Amino acid sequence: MKKHLWVWLFICLGIQTTTAQDPGYRLLNEKNVIQNRNFYLFTLLEQLPAVNRLLQQDTAMQRINIIFQQRLQSATALQGLLLDKPTIARLAAYWPQLLQQHPAVMEELLKHMRASGFFQLYAAEPDTAILARAWKDAASGVNYIINAYTTNKGFRYPKIDSAAFYVSGPAYQQAMGQLLKSTRHKDRHSTFFFQPALHAAIGLLLLNKHDECARYEPLEKDNREAYTKAKTTDWNKYTYTALLIPGAGPGNNDPISDAGKSRCRIGAELYRKGSAPFIIVSGGHVHPYGTPYAEAVEMKKYMVNELKIPADVIMIDPYARHTTTNVRNAVRIAWKSGMPLQKRMLCVSDALQTYYVASSTFTKRCQDELGYMPAADLQQADLYYLSFLPDIKSLQANAMDPLDP
Repeated sequence: MKKHLWVWLFICLGIQTTTAQDPGYRLLNEKNVIQNRNFYLFTLLEQLPAVNRLLQQDTAMQRINIIFQQRLQSATALQGLLLDKPTIARLAAYWPQLLQQHPAVMEELLKHMRASGFFQLYAAEPDTAILARAWKDAASGVNYIINAYTTNKGFRYPKIDSAAFYVSGPAYQQAMGQLLKSTRHKDRHSTFFFQPALHAAIGLLLLNKHDECARYEPLEKDNREAYTKAKTTDWNKYTYTALLIPGAGPGNNDPISDAGKSRCRIGAELYRKGSAPFIIVSGGHVHPYGTPYAEAVEMKKYMVNELKIPADVIMIDPYARHTTTNVRNAVRIAWKSGMPLQKRMLCVSDALQTYYVASSTFTKRCQDELGYMPAADLQQADLYYLSFLPDIKSLQANAMDPLDP
């Protein structure tokens, strides 16, 4: 009796589990990369057997499933699949109830959530808060994609994230109709109420050729040589763990811009001086719109082929689309590769960008768009580089930026 009382008190007080983020954690259902990177909570709900059974047997979830099945069958447009605000609010309050009623099952879910790092922004909060906030993030992310790619409005970054077609045109309208039809067929017996909206959102990204977040997964494959070398690196020999070189997209169809080459040359000089044992080149498929070139991939080619930097010291981040995510993604790579996060990293770029990163404007933009600052204690030592301490909150997945969550 006493044991059960303590368990009940543990859950009601919302005390968090001790599981920490794990660089060696293996994601479940890795074949659905877009879903995993944007909506890992949904993957866990689907793939963890005990959690799956619990949600299928729960009477409240069954009632919600019936309502959303009716919506699916009666929807005349993809926007009819949106997750409505009352349901989002209701579920935000209901997840903590499930934790209280089924602690063993829900703790398994929370263990995976914490180990993945995708919910790191909420790591210091009670388990009840993590569940509620993760659910709100996922639901809002699905709705963002459906609204944005059915109307071509409301994009955070319209110049590089917008729909690939004229959304009011008959061809796109027909394509969306086919997507609704296929979603209705696929999810006519869906287990979870959120699946039709989730599948429609992923379908819209694929329809618009916005699969950027999945193109290089698993990223460890491209960075294997450098990650292996990092395991045996004596970090005490170096002032910095890595040199971060942000990309600069060309305004034409060239693979790499002159600005990108210039930044690479500055980085190569610092590497040869022994400032850091590794280089992280960062930049995705950004400029011009629809470019087939990822800035990071092209910068690595340039550094290896033209500047003669060893390939096994260069790590690529082929996802970042902004300076904010250049820094954030570099921290993720540092964590994944085993670099000590208590040591400083060096951001190498042109004078204008380093000044921007060191400014309060950049800090505010990070807070507005990411919800945190991915770098701490920024110190600008030169026109062309500044140092910072990585922040582990950078592991947090951002469902409101589906091309680079």
